[in-house]
Amino acid sequence: MFNTISRTLSTLLMLSTLAVQAQAQVPDTPAPPAAFEKLVPRTFANGLRLVQLRPRCENCAPWRIIKFVPGSPGEPARQEKVSVGSGITAMYAFPDGGYFANTKLEKSVAGSYERDKAVVTEALEHECAFSKKLLAAQVQGQPAAVRDKLEQLLAGREYVEFKRAKYRGIEYLWCTQNATGALASGGTLTQLQIFVPLDEIIVTAYLMKQKTATFRSIDEFLQAQAAFVEGYIDFLTGA
Repeated sequence: MFNTISRTLSTLLMLSTLAVQAQAQVPDTPAPPAAFEKLVPRTFANGLRLVQLRPRCENCAPWRIIKFVPGSPGEPARQEKVSVGSGITAMYAFPDGGYFANTKLEKSVAGSYERDKAVVTEALEHECAFSKKLLAAQVQGQPAAVRDKLEQLLAGREYVEFKRAKYRGIEYLWCTQNATGALASGGTLTQLQIFVPLDEIIVTAYLMKQKTATFRSIDEFLQAQAAFVEGYIDFLTGA
């Protein structure tokens, strides 16, 4: 699930670079297995490329568990199963950069796709709303000068943004932390879903901070995010 927002807001004033814990070496582009060949792009127009593939374990249960953050203290976490008949993880990086996209492709068990889609959609909406609420409370506890500085940095954007849209007829959604380099624990800035109904595939991607200065501003990260979604869908649709 989408990582819980860092409780330390002081780093919001330091947006010069984006950091990720590990640096990815860029080997020869791997070839996806036949079942996923038309679902895993190898390169993008902005230089992003596939650098690693990992198949889902053969003996895994044909599902995974999604946990919903409790709405109030003491409330038990709700859990839902999402079916996974087969899957693969694809890692993407820019040249000389760290991993940018940790991408999981999961094929639903026959007859389960629509329910799986509904569950992951609700889960991301729920997590994004929780993140917004948590951050709003944190910001209110900061001095006025800090709040003013945050507003200047975000230039009218929300601290955490949920978006649901279509591109070339393919539906996608994302939850993005717009305060680049500051609001994500564990390195994740965006979680997004791309839905591929013809193949009953759900693509989940985690877009991460960079150790090198691939992005110099919030705008540049958001441009790379849009390029990833649109480039991925262009590949899926043969555009």
